[in-house]
Amino acid sequence: MNFTQRLSSRAAWLPLGGALAVATVLLVTSLYIRQTITRASHLVARGVGIDIAARGREALRDGSWPASAELLAAFLDAHRDSGLRGVRMMDAAGRTVAQAGTFTGPLPTRGDIDFQGQRARLLLRLGRPPRHGRGPPGALLPGEPGPISVAYEFEPAPALELQTQAERLLLVAVVSALGIVALALALSRSMGQREAMQAELERGRRLAALGEMSAVLAHELRNPLASLKGHAQLLEEDLAEDPRRLPKVTRLVGEALRLEKLMTDLLAFVANGELRAAPVDPNDVLRAAARGLDPALLALRFLEPSVTLVADADRLEQAVENVLRNAVQASPPDRRVEAHLEVDGGELTFVVRDHGAGIKAGEEQRIFEPFVTGKLRGVGLGLPITRRIMELHGGQVTACHPSGGGAEFRLTLPLRKG
Repeated sequence: MNFTQRLSSRAAWLPLGGALAVATVLLVTSLYIRQTITRASHLVARGVGIDIAARGREALRDGSWPASAELLAAFLDAHRDSGLRGVRMMDAAGRTVAQAGTFTGPLPTRGDIDFQGQRARLLLRLGRPPRHGRGPPGALLPGEPGPISVAYEFEPAPALELQTQAERLLLVAVVSALGIVALALALSRSMGQREAMQAELERGRRLAALGEMSAVLAHELRNPLASLKGHAQLLEEDLAEDPRRLPKVTRLVGEALRLEKLMTDLLAFVANGELRAAPVDPNDVLRAAARGLDPALLALRFLEPSVTLVADADRLEQAVENVLRNAVQASPPDRRVEAHLEVDGGELTFVVRDHGAGIKAGEEQRIFEPFVTGKLRGVGLGLPITRRIMELHGGQVTACHPSGGGAEFRLTLPLRKG
């Protein structure tokens, strides 16, 4: 991947990065606001509790002591709209003297407000009961109870409403953040697909221009090359008994044959997309592709039982032969090229593995481009022809790095079982 492609790839992810930043700021801000509102709701609840406690102290000041359950019930009814749900009066030992309403949880520490669920609880110490002028202050009269505590349980409606609004705000922020990220993902994916389509279109334009140029060159050079090769072969026959000049003519014939092979490859590369598809045994394709190579350099494994493939046998054979020939050239003489067939679901794969130096990292796709080659001889059309043939069959060819070194090529195409 070149610099422009890397830049385009990164640009496709810029919307996602921006969306994540916006979503993070939105969530952090919402959490801070929620925390602030929660603290405010606790202050409101504390204010409600203090107000109820003040009214309770006023109501119980002039009543009978200890207060009766009827008095507590009347106070509860009078302040139910304020959120009061329970009142309990206790003596110095913590025993309940009188109670009205319900308590849903344990009492809090004296003087503090405890929140549990939708309710809050407040415990206050009232001190000694009023004596109404009886006896000296500071001493308990016979039968007189000790210090009295009063507990209140209430539902602070304003505080609960604030908490509800805080939870709604956080929920809206989370949904909005997820929506922003989802939209950014969709945009990034769309941009990535557009980049891929543009790259494919550019590749198609380059290949079309290259094909047109190659077709013109092949057509213009084919006839002169055929004449050159023919005269060189005739000259080779005439000089068969001349050991001094024969090697030079033989080399001339060899170079003419190499140029003829190049013209053949160019014409094969720019050939039209028409296939002569027919049922074929993939085992026969692999055998035919290996026919022109030294059997001692190959280790072939075939399908048992075989299957039927609908394909253009000649062109598919050419695609497999190109890969096999490259693998033989890449492998050392003492290591055989391994080739076999695999069937996986509805696909058939020709697998070719060599034991050479392997493919350079990052070159797995580039080696299928025209005129890209690492060999001293050759112009780099074998693998591009193979890819074109596989694409015409609705398949693909890929290269990878197997464990143990070397390179592995996989020619995969749809399979019709016979």
